[in-house]
Amino acid sequence: MEQEKILEIAVRAGLMLLSYGGETYRVEDTIRRICSSYNLKCEPFALPTGLFVSAEGEKGVTTICKRVSYRTVDLTKIARINDLSRRIERDRPDFEKITAELDSIAEDKSYSYLTVIISYALTSFTYVLIFGGSKAEALSALIVGVVLGLLRHVFSIDRSFPFIELFIDGLVAGILSPVIARMFSGTNAYIVIIGVLTNLVPGVALTNGIRDLLHGDTVSGLSKLGEAVVIVATIAAGTGVGLFLRGVFS
Repeated sequence: MEQEKILEIAVRAGLMLLSYGGETYRVEDTIRRICSSYNLKCEPFALPTGLFVSAEGEKGVTTICKRVSYRTVDLTKIARINDLSRRIERDRPDFEKITAELDSIAEDKSYSYLTVIISYALTSFTYVLIFGGSKAEALSALIVGVVLGLLRHVFSIDRSFPFIELFIDGLVAGILSPVIARMFSGTNAYIVIIGVLTNLVPGVALTNGIRDLLHGDTVSGLSKLGEAVVIVATIAAGTGVGLFLRGVFS
């Protein structure tokens, strides 16, 4: 029973890391740390959308295969799971305590919807200024950023089609940015669009893809880089369609 429980906890921690945007090597290292803390030999193999773990103990070899169906980015939860694995390695707490903390991490809502909306708005506002835009352009981007933040709240209800969400985000930015920009004289709609779309750049996917490649995880690294390229292409397609529609109906 203990072997199955250790493996269950290790696999759950690994799945949570994958679903929150953790790197492949971090996932595998966390699983090894948890298993070795209880003298259980294991061999994990992580992919962006799946996890395979084989463990060898007193009851023989046990293999678990799990699919990651939901993925997002939450660096706070990654840090908490990372810290938990170190404490498990150091203190070897009871399984109930570990399970309770994993439950707490999973149920924790790191940021409220209002915080997300404000973040989208302020990020858009700030990047326009960084790119040399005027205050009027920054204010236009702030307004569009609020709309994208509201869309993020709507999409958070059902994340079944993430690429459709990104296309719609780009579409809204392409249509709304020129409309808002025209409310202020001397504004450049393209600068507004650039500032707004900075919110959607897949920085974590790009970073993790490169880190996985450098760590020798070729399959995971290339798949994450490919995903990042598709995300950028989807956003660009949505924005292009939005600008086209704006031009047709203006």
